[in-house]
Amino acid sequence: MDIPSTTVIRAGTLIDGTGAAPLERAVVVIEDGTIAAVGQKGKAPLPDRPGVRELDYPEGYLLPGLIDAHTHLMFGTVGNHGYHDGPYETVIERDTDEIMLLRAAHNTHIHLSAGVTTLRDCGARNRVTFDLREGARQGLVTAPRLLLSGRPVTITGGHFFWCNGEADGEDGVREAVRQLVKEGSDFIKIMASGGGTAITDNRKHSYGVGELRAIVEEAHVHGRLTTAHCLATQSMVNALDAGVDMMEHGGFIEPDGSYIFRPEVAERIARQGMYVSPTVQTGYRGREALLEQARSSPLDPVERLRLDALEAKCESQVEFLGRLWSEWDVKIIAGTDAIQTFGDYCLGLELQSQAGMSNMEVVKSATGGAARAIGMDDLVGTVEAGKAADLIVVERDPLEDIAALRTMSMVMRDGRVIVPYRSMEE
Repeated sequence: MDIPSTTVIRAGTLIDGTGAAPLERAVVVIEDGTIAAVGQKGKAPLPDRPGVRELDYPEGYLLPGLIDAHTHLMFGTVGNHGYHDGPYETVIERDTDEIMLLRAAHNTHIHLSAGVTTLRDCGARNRVTFDLREGARQGLVTAPRLLLSGRPVTITGGHFFWCNGEADGEDGVREAVRQLVKEGSDFIKIMASGGGTAITDNRKHSYGVGELRAIVEEAHVHGRLTTAHCLATQSMVNALDAGVDMMEHGGFIEPDGSYIFRPEVAERIARQGMYVSPTVQTGYRGREALLEQARSSPLDPVERLRLDALEAKCESQVEFLGRLWSEWDVKIIAGTDAIQTFGDYCLGLELQSQAGMSNMEVVKSATGGAARAIGMDDLVGTVEAGKAADLIVVERDPLEDIAALRTMSMVMRDGRVIVPYRSMEE
């Protein structure tokens, strides 16, 4: 559908993603999908010609489109028509790449409808997400801006090895990076420790410093940023030693499986200016489901062990995030690690607020700060002239209650107002 070349948006309040004070009675002028001017009503220059589209939200709050720095689009079917993925291995063994591509297309529209106008996919099998991006380019898919790692680089038998990105030794990992760049990877995702993949151990690092440094060097030669999945504390140290650009999770898991915050590691993260996407909501919905189940009937021994593990994980994630931010001023950005549920983006922001971050800092972590971390701040993340018209409007003030970002009044991507996703049950 064609859209007007010029749009004027008026909103009660603008929160622009830079951390600046909100602007009341805001006006944003959009030309051909790009923000042309930002100002206050009565002061901003307005186009004086026919055919201008006007969008008025006199009580609304206008913000940049949100950014999710960590998703896995080929998964994520929990909550969609009652269908449940099960463990990684169940999905991997059951579903073809073609089914995963269809699911990924489905998930992009769900997440976009929740206000996420830019997302990074941090690991998919074979060419699934590359094909998704081509479908979006051809207008076949309703999607946010997609930054893709493709297959994550992992040791033989490492986390996500079934994505077919196994590589060992410094020469092997360099070759893997070159191949990913050739295929179209926007950044390089490294599995620096074990994870939820059945044969791996999240208490142990995977790559040594030499291999990690080779990945980083090769990625930087080709103009690609790197990010590392780090659950084991030693993997965090290795990533810091190797100069990885960004860290996912930051689990602080010791060899005995305990969660222990290490101030000396936090100090290094801060000193090196490394961005951290703590994916603080992972496990939260699973814990909720088990707690709800326990209210109606006793849990069996396996379920009780799983609940205990999720309790320890979820509590440590919130505590450690709060300490990284408040004690060390680590640069935190928003990422859901959306594996089971898409569209639930705001939960992580609520947990960031619960961990002690101010709501303004939470908003920045999901907009301007996230854009800088992923190398997209020249295009998205803030409401400024020259940036893409990726915008959202909500009814309530997220600086008062971050949960206001749960309900979108409007989502715009490149100047186009997005038709919200509707499930078949609606």
